[in-house]
Amino acid sequence: MMRSNKRIRLAAVAVLLLTFLAMAGCSGGGSSVSAAGGPEGTLDIRFTTAPAKLSATGSSSLNLEIKEKSKPVVGASVIFEIWPKGQDQHAQLNAKSVDDGLYYIKGEFSQVGDYYLLAHVTTAEGVHEMKTFEFSIQ
Repeated sequence: MMRSNKRIRLAAVAVLLLTFLAMAGCSGGGSSVSAAGGPEGTLDIRFTTAPAKLSATGSSSLNLEIKEKSKPVVGASVIFEIWPKGQDQHAQLNAKSVDDGLYYIKGEFSQVGDYYLLAHVTTAEGVHEMKTFEFSIQ
């Protein structure tokens, strides 16, 4: 009986792990996962770049506009996790807040290619959400 319960628990853990990995693998432009585990969270996270077409020869700004129930989210902890498509090395940078609900990082990209941005957002109330975006450097 005890061995049967262990197998059931092990199978349940395996199913949960596979579900998590499947969700993590769906890192297309704009997929979102909340700390509660739902596919869509309570935050509206929008990604833009300045300039609109990023170049390896100039300075770039990666921007997030974050809202909850149509109101700007202020005082959030926002981390930009960035990596080139097809590579395992990730860089994590703390975003700065410029306006109500607007968060950004500035810098230069030295390599042309496609990149992923995983936005980690934790509000002052403790809501944690992550959303993945794609962008290109030309």
